[in-house]
Amino acid sequence: MGDYLSSRFSWIKDLAEKVRAEIHKSIVGMDTAIDALLISLLVQGHVLIEGVPGLAKTYLAKAFANTLTLSFKRIQFTNDLLPSDIIGGMIFDRRSSEFLFRPGPIFANIVLADEINRGAPRTQSALLEAMQEFQVTVEGKTYSLPRPFMVVATQNPIELEGTYPLPEAELDRFLMRVLVSYPSREEEIEILKLKNMQGENLNVSPVATTEQVFNAIDAVKDVYIEHDLLGYIVDIVRQSRGLPDLIIGASTRAETALLYAAKAYAAINGRDYVLPDDVKYVTPLTLNHRIILRGQMSSVGRGEQEAVLVVKKVLDKVEAPK
Repeated sequence: MGDYLSSRFSWIKDLAEKVRAEIHKSIVGMDTAIDALLISLLVQGHVLIEGVPGLAKTYLAKAFANTLTLSFKRIQFTNDLLPSDIIGGMIFDRRSSEFLFRPGPIFANIVLADEINRGAPRTQSALLEAMQEFQVTVEGKTYSLPRPFMVVATQNPIELEGTYPLPEAELDRFLMRVLVSYPSREEEIEILKLKNMQGENLNVSPVATTEQVFNAIDAVKDVYIEHDLLGYIVDIVRQSRGLPDLIIGASTRAETALLYAAKAYAAINGRDYVLPDDVKYVTPLTLNHRIILRGQMSSVGRGEQEAVLVVKKVLDKVEAPK
């Protein structure tokens, strides 16, 4: 069984490397964001990407979907967007004299919720059932979403006018939040070289089939994690609840998110078992949006970088298993 798992997880590592290499044909850097997308896809989680406009957040989501032969839909969130614009609705068919369900753009493998905080709370809430239960309900009837299914949301952390901060319950539905910052000078030169040659074309080709993606998702469930590491995850989350910097620490759902994320990160590194370093790597990405800093109650402009630093303080206070 061990040899079988090892060979299967070597394949997942190869797949992850192919995805990174293919995306880098059109996008420079953003390695942490790419890893977050891979991890979240393998455990059927969702990703929130925050950064100022013009850092290729939308470009990245589309490139990621294209490398894996997955269907992709983009929803541009605006103040006047309605829930039915996302999940779909009933329309009258004159030929059959019946009301038929017309699916909305939520019916795709990877759904980009662009500038999600520009949507009104009622519209944002239309995503909750889809993100949690992989289904939508219209007129009392439930419709299953295609699998795999992942929401990739973007938002501008510094813009407040015309935006609606995501409530904590919705933030908690995202497995990870990635903070995208400006690239280095060398990276910006490489970006200009790519744009000079390719323009705005997305030079990305599929490197895996949908069946291979499903196989990888199934394989991650078999990643082994020792009892001591389960205790380590619990200790990290419990430590976050006692820091004076925080009003609210991470929840029990955060512990589950850490477990899943660590297993997926082990898998994309070719291992069928979790190491303490796997937990350490995913913790800042998995917890930074699940805590509320003292004196910063709003979700937008709440001190995102400070939240990451606080999570790293938590890691420093908890001893990892030997």
